[in-house]
Amino acid sequence: MMLRSILALVVWMGAAPVWGAGVKVLFDPSKPEIGPFPTDYLTAPSTTAKTGRKVRMPAPPDCTATPNACQEAWLLEQFDGFNVQPRVRVKFSGAVNPQTLKDGIYLVTGQNLTDEERGVRATGAVVRLNQVVYDAKNFTAYGKPDEAMDQHRRYLLVVTDAVKDAAGDAVEADDAYRGCAGDGAADDYCKALNEAVKTVDGARIVGASLFTTMSATAWLETARNALENTSPTVSRPLGKSFFLVNNVLEATWRMQTRANGDLEPVDVPVPALQNTVFGIGLGTYSSPNYLLPDRTASAAGEPVSVEQVPFVAYLPFVPKPAKGYPVVIYGHGLGDINFGGAAAVNFGLVQQGLAVITIPAVGHGFGPSGRIQVREVGGVTSDVAYGGRGVDLDGNGRIDSGEGCLAAPSTPFGLRDCLRQTTVDLLQLVRVLKAGLDVDGDGTNDFDTDQIYYLSQSLGSMYGTMFLALDPTVKRAVLNAGGGSAIDIGRWSVVQRGPTAQNLALRKPALNNRGNDFDESYVLRNQPVKVVNDDSAIAIQNALETLEWLQAEGDPLHYAVHLKSSPLKGVPEKTVLWQYGLGDMSIPNPAQTALVRHAGMKDSTWIYRNDLAKEKSPALDRNPHTYLTNVLGVAFPITIAVQAQAASFLVGREFDPNLQLQFFYGSVTFFEQPAELPEGLNFLER
Repeated sequence: MMLRSILALVVWMGAAPVWGAGVKVLFDPSKPEIGPFPTDYLTAPSTTAKTGRKVRMPAPPDCTATPNACQEAWLLEQFDGFNVQPRVRVKFSGAVNPQTLKDGIYLVTGQNLTDEERGVRATGAVVRLNQVVYDAKNFTAYGKPDEAMDQHRRYLLVVTDAVKDAAGDAVEADDAYRGCAGDGAADDYCKALNEAVKTVDGARIVGASLFTTMSATAWLETARNALENTSPTVSRPLGKSFFLVNNVLEATWRMQTRANGDLEPVDVPVPALQNTVFGIGLGTYSSPNYLLPDRTASAAGEPVSVEQVPFVAYLPFVPKPAKGYPVVIYGHGLGDINFGGAAAVNFGLVQQGLAVITIPAVGHGFGPSGRIQVREVGGVTSDVAYGGRGVDLDGNGRIDSGEGCLAAPSTPFGLRDCLRQTTVDLLQLVRVLKAGLDVDGDGTNDFDTDQIYYLSQSLGSMYGTMFLALDPTVKRAVLNAGGGSAIDIGRWSVVQRGPTAQNLALRKPALNNRGNDFDESYVLRNQPVKVVNDDSAIAIQNALETLEWLQAEGDPLHYAVHLKSSPLKGVPEKTVLWQYGLGDMSIPNPAQTALVRHAGMKDSTWIYRNDLAKEKSPALDRNPHTYLTNVLGVAFPITIAVQAQAASFLVGREFDPNLQLQFFYGSVTFFEQPAELPEGLNFLER
């Protein structure tokens, strides 16, 4: 093809840059390290893909030396496009002025390849770059889109002469680019690039690439649609499955913490729920399971089994309405259990007469052989089977809290399939509720199918974002302390940084460049261009970007845009209250506010100012991550206030949580609607 002939001529002339001719924007779309990247040159036609393309990334030449990179290149071939929020790369022949990069490199919105959703922006809209990094040793610029982008859409990456070299002169076009983007191009990719460049007015373009974003939601949309072919069955454990809270003297959950079946007892704080919860019901329902033993999803998109998903339902201490209780599906956080956060939120939700139902996310609740022993008034005792969804994934004989949510370390998929499978299970739970669910055994439906809501914390807000984007029934939700992407959480979180460092250490070659830790010299949003002179830091950035791409189908960022800005087909816009704590050390603010930005819902966001609260109450934890569920100790007034706000919002009422704090603190403003979303880490030092 003509493009390859042009590239071969450039190589024949010599790879060394011709300094006297000025700094050029290098052009070789067959090599991702040169680019500009991403580029559809690294795809092939496909008649089965929604975009009509399939990714074909070149693998490194020595897969013995770089097995992770080779595995990732092969896995990327399952995708029909590039990451929806790609990290673009532009390489120059010499040094450039880093401060000119943001003005001279940007994206132009192209054709939407389906009519299934309206899209975030119109064709021709410009998307600027943020988080720009300049690799000064290798004359390479990197950046992320400043705004949410659409899935399965064409974009043009543009480099203009607004980029200046170190002497202040405009950068120039590579001869290979001139040959490809010129009117005489015969290569299919070059023809398409030529036509795309012609649509851009008012700029002297000296480099460009045309690329297609992947269909990030397609797998889950297919799984959701397949649920219509299933008939979920609800089962109750043998013996007693519903307990009146005021009759319970003691409850002990014997959770399976070892692969050999050993059970470890832990008290369930049922008596503490008196005056808020009337009764607690246990059961399971059937849901298709797509997970393989390594906790990755079936690539074919076909279920591998049917799983009985356990649930716990909490009925409020108020009379049941004729149509049943309004019900809140609660999505719990990482490592939580159904008797943790779900029980705690009842303190606030009971004020609005709301029932709660919850399931363990994939990998949670410890092993499947657990049991609950209940001792009631009058000497009645029950021993009820109630297991979890945890597995001994690392083979050490223990089933730890949340083990099996993260995929096996031998895979690069992280949380992707935990979030996708849990989303499928929640979609099935809605079908169970709509069919009618009787948990107290009186022969009538306990829940009002016209009033199904969603409330979540942390991990639950991540899979909750995905669930809400796909479910047409639940229209109001509160998402507390969620974030995305999982990669951004891992790189910035005080709590999750350790596993990220471990992942980098396990790669071959290892990438942890600071002993057991790492320093990637990355940059937060809205900061000046970061100049980096460390090859190891750039290698970490590029590796994490590839992992983010591989996990894109389970990235809540790519679902947040579908809550309001561009709903998926058949799903109405959602009304969401977003709640975050300033300085969250588990899911940092930049990852949290990314969800809000992608959803376009800043106006319905409230920030909890833990820094101000600690001035009044120094004993408060400096990490506000669990302020929704922390009903014990000094945090109780704050927790009840934010729960009251959540409950009021779900039933369509406004509530200022600061008003509820006056009895404890006087006139304070611990909760606020921010004029600007917090993009810094904001961690409290003490």
